[in-house]
Amino acid sequence: MISIKRRLWIVRSALCLTIFLFCCLAAQFFKTQVIEHERWAFRAKRQHYFVVKEAFRRGTFYGNTSVQPGYEGKRVPFAIDVPLYHLYADPKAIPVEVRGEIQEQVIRSFSPSLRETKRLGGELARRSRSRRLVSWIPEQQRALFLSWWRPFAKGHKIASNALYFVLDFRRLHPMGHLLGQVLHTIQERRDEVTGKASPTGGLELSMDGFLEGSVGFRRLMRSPYNSLETGEVLRQPVHGADVELTINPVLQAIAESELEKGVKQFKAKGGMAILAEPKTGQILAMAQYPFFIPDKYPDYFNDEALSERSKITAITDAREPGSPMKALTVALALKANREQEEKGLPALFSPIEKIPTSSGAFPGRSKPLKDVTCHRFLNLYMAMQKSSNIYMAILAHRMVKTMGEKWYREKLVKTFGLSTKTGVELVGESLGVLPVPGVFNSGWSKAAPYSLAIGYNLQTSALQMVRAYCVLANGGVLPDLTLVRKVISDERGTLVDNTEPEREKEFPRVLERDDVKKLLQALRFVTKKGGTSSKADVFGYTEIGKSGTAMKLVNGKYSENAHFASFIGFAPAEKPTFVLYVALEEPWVGHITGRGFNHRGGTCAAPIFREIARRTLEFLGVREDDPYGYPSHDPRSDLTKADWYEEVEKLNMLYKKWNNA
Repeated sequence: MISIKRRLWIVRSALCLTIFLFCCLAAQFFKTQVIEHERWAFRAKRQHYFVVKEAFRRGTFYGNTSVQPGYEGKRVPFAIDVPLYHLYADPKAIPVEVRGEIQEQVIRSFSPSLRETKRLGGELARRSRSRRLVSWIPEQQRALFLSWWRPFAKGHKIASNALYFVLDFRRLHPMGHLLGQVLHTIQERRDEVTGKASPTGGLELSMDGFLEGSVGFRRLMRSPYNSLETGEVLRQPVHGADVELTINPVLQAIAESELEKGVKQFKAKGGMAILAEPKTGQILAMAQYPFFIPDKYPDYFNDEALSERSKITAITDAREPGSPMKALTVALALKANREQEEKGLPALFSPIEKIPTSSGAFPGRSKPLKDVTCHRFLNLYMAMQKSSNIYMAILAHRMVKTMGEKWYREKLVKTFGLSTKTGVELVGESLGVLPVPGVFNSGWSKAAPYSLAIGYNLQTSALQMVRAYCVLANGGVLPDLTLVRKVISDERGTLVDNTEPEREKEFPRVLERDDVKKLLQALRFVTKKGGTSSKADVFGYTEIGKSGTAMKLVNGKYSENAHFASFIGFAPAEKPTFVLYVALEEPWVGHITGRGFNHRGGTCAAPIFREIARRTLEFLGVREDDPYGYPSHDPRSDLTKADWYEEVEKLNMLYKKWNNA
């Protein structure tokens, strides 16, 4: 029998143990509820809640409809973010016995790719709270699937968001290849944290800071009674700003279709066409063939042969421009004349001066320069009409002798912007190559000025040549080129506005109007009877321009079988609406009866210029200023009333007299 003392000791011990255990429980409760509250609250939320990202909409690229009569204000997209959905699963919330049925329904509803189909079963069996099952689902398919899933989940007492959709945006180009190289696109794979995708190039890359936004977050509860569409918004997504381009969709389509036809007709490797408004520097069309389709970008980047098509050759490739440089040479000679006259000194030359051009020997040249046809005497108008190399070299010789080599080079830069950026909003613009007098290994030599005068021994990008001819079309003002009219954000308003008149006021005057007028008078003979580019004559309109046929360097030597053929000009001749540059890469070399040498700029690039120019003028509603200037077989034709008929006839007669032709 246990004594009373023993019993009391047992009772006291039990009581102490109880108090001790209660204290331990209280301490653990305090630790859990107070000290480790955030930790356990977070774990509880993870069991009952989950967070999904709210995707942002990347900014849209819109076309420029302001140039089209009656269409200003209508927004035409080049690149848009289309709302689509991804289907996700919470495998832990889905009973094992219904997983097979769910998998079959997903396959029936969405017809996923073979790759997605193979991994569906494995994803549903994962010990995870969030797995993506199917990507890029349209709204209609999503709605049909939910009409099956909601009663199915309710009947099996499964949380309705055991399967849930997450909104996302996919970059699409409703116009296909139109403006493909300039736009580019973004990669489908996004950063897991920021939700942002990497641009593949073009304007998507250079304007990325405006186009991108930031993701939002929404918290959902895991519950059979919780709707898929409800949830607490933790942070709203911020959408990217929209970019209104200077490119007009119709003019872009015209340029691309005519360029494609021309490349195929003249059997060239490729080509480009750039249409710009000279006064504002706005680029209205920027075509390149072969095309690049942004929505199929993996096909191009996974194939080395196709990857070249993704380049924007108008900015990345610098070429020897050839004869279009001759107009710039004359402009500088006229500028030198003015400077000489201001000093009270004799002018370098006169446009009507009779200059001997039968000899092509110049200082520093091992071989004499040649013209396609030997000319005994030429004045400026004949030299431009016949595209004389020797005449231009004579002007360069006089400039260097009188004004100096450094003056010549400096004026090419300051007057026409050669070897400088054009201002266009693209990454990777080439500065080109322009030799520097006195600088070792720059390419300058005693013979360099004569090569520069005819478009050799320097390299320019297509955009640089467009800007240079904008100076002539502008009456002597050098513009900055642009592809962007406006950048507009819903939250922040207008971020960029290149339509402000103040922008044009900042463009510098680099040539006097009278000098430009004298040059244009000479250029008007190029596309007329006896000129090298009569195929550029735009029927019903006046035009001014110059063709070029530059031999390409192959293995360090100029090749007779590889040429860069071009034509650049503007229309109408008075108050031009646009400057247009067309170039073909390595057209087929050979002679075609009734057409001439296929590879020459006046044969292959000029007719493409004519067709793009004609269709552009008609689309813009520009009234004909040469209504009788049609081919002789056309009933509208009356050559005696056509533009500059009398001037051309007089010049041709004088040429015959001087050259015994």
